Amino acid sequence: MQLNKKLIEEFENSESKLLAVTKYWNLEETNELISQFPEDSKILIGLWENRVTSLKEKELEREATHFIGNIQTKEIKFITKYCATIHSIDNIKQIRKMEEICEKQNTWVKVFLQIKIDETKEWGIDIKDIPKFMEEIDKTENISLIWFSAIWKAEFSEEEKRQEFKLLKSLRAKYLQNWIISAWTSRDYKIAIEEEIEIVRIGKALVL
Repeated sequence: MQLNKKLIEEFENSESKLLAVTKYWNLEETNELISQFPEDSKILIGLWENRVTSLKEKELEREATHFIGNIQTKEIKFITKYCATIHSIDNIKQIRKMEEICEKQNTWVKVFLQIKIDETKEWGIDIKDIPKFMEEIDKTENISLIWFSAIWKAEFSEEEKRQEFKLLKSLRAKYLQNWIISAWTSRDYKIAIEEEIEIVRIGKALVL
């Protein structure tokens, strides 16, 4: 497994940070990949996992591990145990359960709201409901809201992707200007970098 150094250089020359999508690889492969990042590099912000079974098997450093994927209520206690950041909040009940479990575990999590950009999707938060979710998180003591994410269109043109990023930026400007935006993945990372998106998720494009 060889790290794509050209891609790394693109990030080094940008303002964007990289979230490594390590869900594709086992623990040995994940460690091998991460070890190839330059020691003085500051572009790697964390590791993305999406299955509880993988979280249990790998037992990665909690503060560096991000969960992005379908959140099942019965699995929240494991997600909060192994991950410090959760990217796929789109349900009020998830927030309440997460707060309850974090209190029992004496821990905390950082989350961001998963906004519905593509109206054909069944999941994600409707833009009009953002204030309701902000109010719910504001009631908690163990959950910090720091980021916006989105449910993206499966097929898109370059202009459509730029418009999606501009929409997220406008929402950030409206609600809380120091929020960070997280963007999707290897197919559109060049556009995300050009649009100065703070966190870009990269998976298989990380390796040659």
